[in-house]
Amino acid sequence: MAEIKIPDKLTFKRKEVTQLTKLDGRVLDYWEKEFAAFAPVINQSGEKFYSRRDVEVILVIKQWLIQEKRDKGLIKDLLLEHFGLAASEQTAPTADPVDPKKLQKIRSGLKEILTLLAKDDKN
Repeated sequence: MAEIKIPDKLTFKRKEVTQLTKLDGRVLDYWEKEFAAFAPVINQSGEKFYSRRDVEVILVIKQWLIQEKRDKGLIKDLLLEHFGLAASEQTAPTADPVDPKKLQKIRSGLKEILTLLAKDDKN
C-alpha cells in the first residue's frame, strides 16, 4: 500500500476522512461497530469528527482487511495488540518533563476545537 500522509491535525471531519481513506461513510460506520477500535465524536448537529488516532486505525483496518485480505477475527486481535497496548501506555503516568512542542500542538488542537464549537453555536 502506498503510504498515506495524514495531515498534521488533531481532528478530522467525516468528509475529510472519507476522502483521505477513499472509503464510503457507510464502510466507516460498519467498521466502527464491527471492530470497536475507533469512536468518532458526534456534535450537537450530528456531524462526526474523527481523531488522528481514529484515522490511523481506519487506515490499518483497510490495509489488513482489503489489501491483505485478513480475517475479521484476526484483525480484531491485531487491533487489540497494536492499539490496545498503545492506549493503555498513553494513560500511564510519566516522570518525563513536559515537552513544550507537544504542549504547543495540544494548544493548537484545542483552539481548532474551540473554533469548530463556535461555528456550531452560531448555527
